[in-house]
Amino acid sequence: MKTLSFIRKISSRLFHRVFFTYSTIIFLTMVSLFVFLSEYYSDFIVQREIDKHGTIIDEIKSDFHGKHQFVSQGVRNLYLEKDLIQDLAFALQHDYEEYIGYRLDKFANSDSFVPYNFDIYVKNYFSRDDTVVALEIKNETLGTEYAYLFNHGRWRESTKKEMEMEYDNSSGHGSSFFYTVREQINDPISLERLGTLSVYFTYENLERILSLREETVQGTFLVTDENMNVYFSNGDVADDIIEAINYGTVQKELKLDDLYYIQSSVEPVSELMVTAIIPRNELASLFTYKITILSLIMVLTLLAIALPYFSLRGHSKRVDQIVTKMREVQEGNLNIKIDTGKGNDDLSVISETFNETLDELNNYINKVYTSKIKQKEAELASLQAQINPHFLYNTLEAIRMKSLSEGGRTTAKMIVQLSELFRHSLKTTELVTLEEEQNHAHQYIELFKIRFPGQLTSRFEGSEGLNHYLTPSFILQPLIENFLIHGFKQNSNDNRLEIKMRKKQDILWIEIEDNGNGISEEKLERIKHKLAGGESSSNSIGLANVNQRIKLKYGQDYGVTIESTPGVKTVVTVGLPVIER
Repeated sequence: MKTLSFIRKISSRLFHRVFFTYSTIIFLTMVSLFVFLSEYYSDFIVQREIDKHGTIIDEIKSDFHGKHQFVSQGVRNLYLEKDLIQDLAFALQHDYEEYIGYRLDKFANSDSFVPYNFDIYVKNYFSRDDTVVALEIKNETLGTEYAYLFNHGRWRESTKKEMEMEYDNSSGHGSSFFYTVREQINDPISLERLGTLSVYFTYENLERILSLREETVQGTFLVTDENMNVYFSNGDVADDIIEAINYGTVQKELKLDDLYYIQSSVEPVSELMVTAIIPRNELASLFTYKITILSLIMVLTLLAIALPYFSLRGHSKRVDQIVTKMREVQEGNLNIKIDTGKGNDDLSVISETFNETLDELNNYINKVYTSKIKQKEAELASLQAQINPHFLYNTLEAIRMKSLSEGGRTTAKMIVQLSELFRHSLKTTELVTLEEEQNHAHQYIELFKIRFPGQLTSRFEGSEGLNHYLTPSFILQPLIENFLIHGFKQNSNDNRLEIKMRKKQDILWIEIEDNGNGISEEKLERIKHKLAGGESSSNSIGLANVNQRIKLKYGQDYGVTIESTPGVKTVVTVGLPVIER
């Protein structure tokens, strides 16, 4: 029970929960990391050695290929010079005495004082490779043979028996002493075989490849033919290992007395196979790596747990402070502040965000309160402007009947138009259709035309298909009234008023354009500033009042804008959200 109580006490504090969770994650992560590294680090070491041995195998194959290219190029050079190939052909088809006579006759008939024959060419060309020990040119049919020694010391190291084995093995590539490259020599005209050129190379290049490396090469390298005859080896290899290796390119593991990693590749020109054999026991001790990894992980685990512990203790106190302040807000205190401290960590960001949120909340409360007051003022101004339409409507109807009885038909018509306007104002609905708002504006314009006959033309454009959309009431009439009061030219018969309506995306645009007096730049800027700020006055239901009503109802993305050119035109644009019935 005590243990359970202790666990509950720990889990009730954020600091303890975070620290316990973090420590558990760190411990499990480190254990998993140790297991992973222990299991797979040995494979990494093995693969690194295999890759390194693969590079060495490619270098050995490249060396063999280069030797064949070197010999092939030497033979091609013979064919390119007519005198040299003729000289060699005569030498292989005659005995040495006849060949000497041939050379003397040729030299006697030559204009040059410097003799040049295949003998000189062979010595000059093949002496360029310091691994060439000897060279032999032989006509197997006639038994004619020419031999050249380039390294007498190395040649004497080989036994006579080994040399006889080499000569007898005409299809082989050499012995444990030399690597042999053979090229057939043909008559350039008849293409008949003249003989064989055999070049004997030492394995010094292979020894240099293995010895002159930055890192010590583990394991053993073999060079064998398809019958698994060993031509080169840099170490002792058990017979059972060689017997288990098959000719061909392969990479595998071989389990005998120990685990061996076998990697081999065949050089295509010489058809020799280069094999790397890596005993597992020759690799670096994996036990040492495991101990090193375990020690390192233990140290890192202790640091990873200890360091955050002291850091989290300070954070815990700050979290408690934040929780306390939040509870005060919950109780209704919106004027508190959280100390953000001098740091720039997450808790500081939370504290700053909390403070900013409270500031915005207070501002929003003040803004909503102010907006409600302004909206009430606008509604009051609109009601005041209507001047009791019920009373006026009944009174105007009585005046109209009296005017008709006395013969004043024009006056009666004006009273009818005015009555229709007040009938529209009697509607208490907040939204009306665009068609109703358009009819109301039309009645107002017609009433003005009666007063100024022939001086005003008006046109409504683009309302087709839009009449069913809803708009706030009394939007068009105050804007049209602005033109009739301030822009109408009483001494002109060319006053034009166009009301254009269109829908673009999710916005309903209404554009009121006139050719009136226009507005001066200074006054236009004052009006624009007033519209942008959403300002209005209690004694106006005109441009600013309409703009304020729209913004209060739909937001700052909608409202009224105005552009004007003095003496030319004025364009008032109203932006409303698309609202369907």
